[in-house]
Amino acid sequence: MLHESRRHRLRALTKDAHAELDASVGGFDTPVDYVRYLKGQYLFRHAIEAGLARVAWPAAFDDWRCRPLAPLLSADLADLDIVPPPVPPAFVVAPADLLGVLYVLEGSSLGARVLHRRARDIGFDGRFGARHLAAQAEDRNSWPAFLVILEAFEPFEMERTVNASLAAFAAAGAAFERPVDVVA
Repeated sequence: MLHESRRHRLRALTKDAHAELDASVGGFDTPVDYVRYLKGQYLFRHAIEAGLARVAWPAAFDDWRCRPLAPLLSADLADLDIVPPPVPPAFVVAPADLLGVLYVLEGSSLGARVLHRRARDIGFDGRFGARHLAAQAEDRNSWPAFLVILEAFEPFEMERTVNASLAAFAAAGAAFERPVDVVA
């Protein structure tokens, strides 16, 4: 019998939530579309990173941490002279939910590579307006390092990790669906 990795099992069990988030994020072909995306990402990352800042990280993570993007998103909005939307309350992250939340955050770096190319096509890059995407797209080490932690972490509860991932996907989707005035 083949052993299915935790990563692949998580992907299978969260694929519908991931697809819903992708639909909420949508694409961006214009600066107006990009500003909508940027505001949603700003709302999500600020809330979730505030929650992560309150977590006591298990020793198994050693010195690995996900890269905070909220400051880069703030700078991206400032580049575009966009007043940041009010930040929602911190997303509550229980220590036992950490792997599920991080699965969503770290997995987003893979999609960021595609989004970074789209942003460049409409005039935003790592120096102006798309710092957060450039940081994610250029970081080729964090996702593989996280996967090592994910596969080795004990005690591991798949159901809890899936539920935490689903909650993070839902929080991201809500941030992108939250009505905010878009000005570009």
